[in-house]
Amino acid sequence: MIWAWFLGGLSVGLLNAWAMSAAVRRLDPAASAHSVYWIVGGMAARWVLIAALLVLALQQGIVPALLALGGLWIARWAALGWWSYGRAG
Repeated sequence: MIWAWFLGGLSVGLLNAWAMSAAVRRLDPAASAHSVYWIVGGMAARWVLIAALLVLALQQGIVPALLALGGLWIARWAALGWWSYGRAG
């Protein structure tokens, strides 16, 4: 059951990486202020989701919190590796 925190961290981390990728795709010099609101709103939603995951995990103990953080960290690096090296070839 404790590994559910790790899987939750992985899931939130992958969702976070996907949302950041979508925000980068919205960047355009000719974009309206409406696009900026979507980017800033998405960033705030990602921060709230990550903070909620970590706070809930920390309430269960230090091990679940570290597992959730590890899941977030691994998902972030996996997404960066996929986008950096997987799509280069």
